[in-house]
Amino acid sequence: MLRFKEYLEEDHVVIDVDPNYTLSNIDKANEDLDAVTEHPFVNSALFVNAVRGTLERYGVILPAVSNMQQLSLEGEWVYQLGDSGHYVYMVHNLDNEGAVEGYAQIVDHEELEDLVDMEGDDDDTAVEPKDSGPTEWMKYPKARRDDDSGNTNEYA
Repeated sequence: MLRFKEYLEEDHVVIDVDPNYTLSNIDKANEDLDAVTEHPFVNSALFVNAVRGTLERYGVILPAVSNMQQLSLEGEWVYQLGDSGHYVYMVHNLDNEGAVEGYAQIVDHEELEDLVDMEGDDDDTAVEPKDSGPTEWMKYPKARRDDDSGNTNEYA
């Protein structure tokens, strides 16, 4: 398996875009991507589809290969926007509660390199493991309902 930096040095998936329309709306697209990814998602499919829908408004159609991203719990991808020198950068992973947190932006080559350099800087942001003790609803067994026995005292 390739590390992300090695993946970037290989051929990128190139998305054909209208450079006049897409590149003139990068700031607005990034604002919309920030807004749509502000809160965690239930699963990665919802994250990818939210990003996909946002990008489509700006003429960026994610390729079918992005559907496989929906199956993974964590991932990081880059799509090259034609020969414009800009890229779509997407990353998502699980938080402590099992929700999917994601980030997506349209970036230039320098910003992409900065994002790649951040890859190994997560030592001080280590997540504390979630307490695996029983939750409140697990502490007591469910009440047994003997509906077929004719015992109606349990409903009193």
